[in-house]
Amino acid sequence: MTKVPPFRVLLPRDALLRRTAEVARQIVVDHAAEPPCLVAVMEGARTFATHLARHLPWRDPVHEIRASSYGSGTVSSGTVKVLTGHDIPADGRDVLIVEDIVDTGRTIAALREHLLASGARRVGVVALLSKPARRVVPVDIDYLGFEIPDEFIIGFGLDVAGRYRELPDVVVYDSEVERSALGWSTLG
Repeated sequence: MTKVPPFRVLLPRDALLRRTAEVARQIVVDHAAEPPCLVAVMEGARTFATHLARHLPWRDPVHEIRASSYGSGTVSSGTVKVLTGHDIPADGRDVLIVEDIVDTGRTIAALREHLLASGARRVGVVALLSKPARRVVPVDIDYLGFEIPDEFIIGFGLDVAGRYRELPDVVVYDSEVERSALGWSTLG
């Protein structure tokens, strides 16, 4: 087992799971007449989408779409690329984008545009986390888990350069804590 640095816990797993169930219940109430097409943004939203789907009565699959604006860093590049998701059955349906975190808003805006161009009747957003202090593109979030401060967070599916997705809690990433805990040199 890999050693995990003692990052500060922002949201513990039990709170994440409890709020996910509450969000799912509201989606069921709001979409009782017709289940929406759920589209999870990979890789980060996979954990949230999996837990959310467990509370939904519909047997429709959760579709996956890939978009990227971070690469291997901790700051958005500002350019969003929709990498997959061209075969999602959105035509004439309400679609809910399931996202781990809405940060700048650029990814959600690009995905909304992509899904509307694919024929979606309406595109809403389900986000585990929202960081409004970083918003540069206005975004309406229909279903929100938690609003968080402007800190780089990892865990519960969120990562830094592919690391720490598997952490059960949402924690604040700190490179100094990581270096210290793992014995990494701060030199070159």
